[in-house]
Amino acid sequence: MEEKKSEEAAKAKKSYEKPTVTKLTPEQAKLKLLGAASMGDQGAKDLLEMIFREVPPKDFKTEKKSA
Repeated sequence: MEEKKSEEAAKAKKSYEKPTVTKLTPEQAKLKLLGAASMGDQGAKDLLEMIFREVPPKDFKTEKKSA
C-alpha cells in the first residue's frame, strides 16, 4: 500500500522548468504591481507607496518686486 502512495507521489511531482525572463513595459509593470497589491501582497503595497508617494508642495515664497 505504501508503494502505491510513493508511486503516485512521484507521478504527481512536476518536472523542472528553468526560470524565464519576461521584459515588461513600465505600464505593464505598474499593472502587475497594482494587481499584486489588490490581492493583499503587503510588499507590493509598500512598493507602490514608495513609488507613488505624494511629494508635498514646496512652499513658494513670493518675492516682492521693487518698482
